[in-house]
Amino acid sequence: MEVRTTQDSILKAFGLLLQAQSKPRQVKQKFAYRQFGTAVHAKRRLSRAEAASIDALVAKLKALDPRDDANNTAIEGLLKELSALPVKFVPIKYEQRIDYSKSYR
Repeated sequence: MEVRTTQDSILKAFGLLLQAQSKPRQVKQKFAYRQFGTAVHAKRRLSRAEAASIDALVAKLKALDPRDDANNTAIEGLLKELSALPVKFVPIKYEQRIDYSKSYR
């Protein structure tokens, strides 16, 4: 039988603490993200005329249905006009909460 001293026990506890610190705890992801379209942002500060023209083009785009094949040429034309202006297209992600709670049925 081996006799342990207080110093041995303290060193063992310290080693266990260091070992636990080196492995960070795994945290479950609380949200799932998926693609949800794009937004139009200005690249720089816009004048009133530029902002009005961009707003008008975006309003026309919102009025068109992207699922209708007859609108494809109109949508492409509007996007071409928008890309000529000082704007950038920023992807938007949809955030959906993941529920880990128990369901009691």
